[in-house]
Amino acid sequence: MKKHETSRGTSRSILKSSTKLRTKIVLIGDGGVGKTALRRAWLGEGFKTEYLMTIGADFASQEMSYYHSETRSTYDLKFQIWDLAGQPRFKAVRDLYYRGAIGALCFFDISNQESYMNLVEWIQNYWNLNGHGKQPLIIVGSKCDLRDNPAFPSQVSARHGKEYAAELTKLIKHKQGFTVHYIETSAKDGINIDEAFRILAKEIISSYVFQEKVRTNRKTSQKKMLTDQIRSR
Repeated sequence: MKKHETSRGTSRSILKSSTKLRTKIVLIGDGGVGKTALRRAWLGEGFKTEYLMTIGADFASQEMSYYHSETRSTYDLKFQIWDLAGQPRFKAVRDLYYRGAIGALCFFDISNQESYMNLVEWIQNYWNLNGHGKQPLIIVGSKCDLRDNPAFPSQVSARHGKEYAAELTKLIKHKQGFTVHYIETSAKDGINIDEAFRILAKEIISSYVFQEKVRTNRKTSQKKMLTDQIRSR
């Protein structure tokens, strides 16, 4: 298992004290769809043309700051990134790494329709095995540098990716407080590398803020119920 420690931050005027969040995220999808290439590109390790199969899972960490306009607060996030091997033979060990994850980048290769169809199982496993239920995720259409390449005629259109993300959002937005986005990336050409992680950070924070409101409202409701019971005696 490999481990990398790097740091990246963004500066912005802080109107409220920053909140520190340690967030475990998983990179999931079939083998060879570009998970490791994107992670390496985000960590500044460069793109490698040869394919090195992830053995079970690789671990890395990265720090970033995100300003959340709704709460007018800056959040300092430390991503614990678990890059999970996609080959079926790793399933037994891979399933253990979902535990505790509160964010995911769910990959498919736009030139590989089967990898797109398999997203359903990947997302179900992520939500079923993380121990927290339906947590934020971003659908990533990788290798977009191959878009319209005649050598890869059977491609998944951007429309399909967007529609799938929209359908998932309809199912969970009102209950979980986050939106599922679709984004196309290329580790080779450096397309939307930072953006994928930035959007995931936004939705993790949105979910966190939403759940905090739910807990506060629940406590207020319980307190009111107790007060009403006492007064009725």
